[in-house]
Amino acid sequence: MKILFALSTLLLTVTICFSQQSGDLYDQIAQVDSLMFSTAQKDCDLEKYASFLSEDFEFFHDKAGYTASKDDEMEDMGIFCGEEQRSRQPLRRELIKSSLKVYPMDNYGALEFCDHIFYLQINDGTEKVVGSGKMTALWKLIDNEWKLTRVISYDHQPLAEVEVAPEILNQYVGDYILPDRVVNIVTEGKLLRVTDINDGQPGWTKELFPESDNKFYLNYENVVYEFLKKGTQVTTLNIYENGKIFETAERKN
Repeated sequence: MKILFALSTLLLTVTICFSQQSGDLYDQIAQVDSLMFSTAQKDCDLEKYASFLSEDFEFFHDKAGYTASKDDEMEDMGIFCGEEQRSRQPLRRELIKSSLKVYPMDNYGALEFCDHIFYLQINDGTEKVVGSGKMTALWKLIDNEWKLTRVISYDHQPLAEVEVAPEILNQYVGDYILPDRVVNIVTEGKLLRVTDINDGQPGWTKELFPESDNKFYLNYENVVYEFLKKGTQVTTLNIYENGKIFETAERKN
C-alpha cells in the first residue's frame, strides 16, 4: 500500500511539473527571460542586466568555463558590451519559443530549459546565424522579483545560413597564395576552416560558415571568403570586408 501511495504521489508530482510548461509560471519566466536577454543584454543596459542577477549568481559555460559570482559576470558583460567587442562581434540571442519549458521548484522558484540561436549583426542592418546552444537556468523569487541564481549554458554548436554538400566543400581545400602569407583551407565538419600560414608556421585560424555554395563568412565582423572557378577548377579566393574586395589570392597548383 505504501508503495502504491508513493507511486501515485510521484506520478502526481510529474503531472504537476509538466502542466507548468504553460500557464502563469511559464508566462512569468518567459517574460523575465525576454527582458533580461532580448532587452537588457541586447541593448547592453548593464544596470538592468545586473538587476536580474542574484547576489550568489553562478554561471557554467561549456566553452567559456565557470563564472563564480555576480561581479565576475558583470565584468564579462562589460567586455561583451565594450566598444571593441561590439564593433567586431555584435551578437543577438534568440530564444526558440517552442523549446521553452518551465518547472516549479517548491519553496524556491522555477527551473527553465530552452534552446537558443545566436546571430551576428552586420553593420548594414542584416544578420547571419552563427551558432546554437541550450540553457538550463534556475530562477528564485526574491522579494516578489525574479532573480537568476544559476545558469548552465551548453551544447554550443556552429550554425550556418545554409548547408553545403561535402563534395562541394572538398573542392575548396588547398593553399591560396598572398604576398605576405599562405591562406590554407580545410574542411571541418559542415564548415571550412581558414588558417594563415606565415613562414611555414600556422597562425590565425577561424571557422568559415557557408552562406552559399561558394561564399563563406566569419562569425565576427563583416568578412566574406568567395571561391571562384575557371571551368571545373577552383582557382581564386576573394576576401571581402564590408562588401568590398580586400584581398585576392590565387590557388597553389
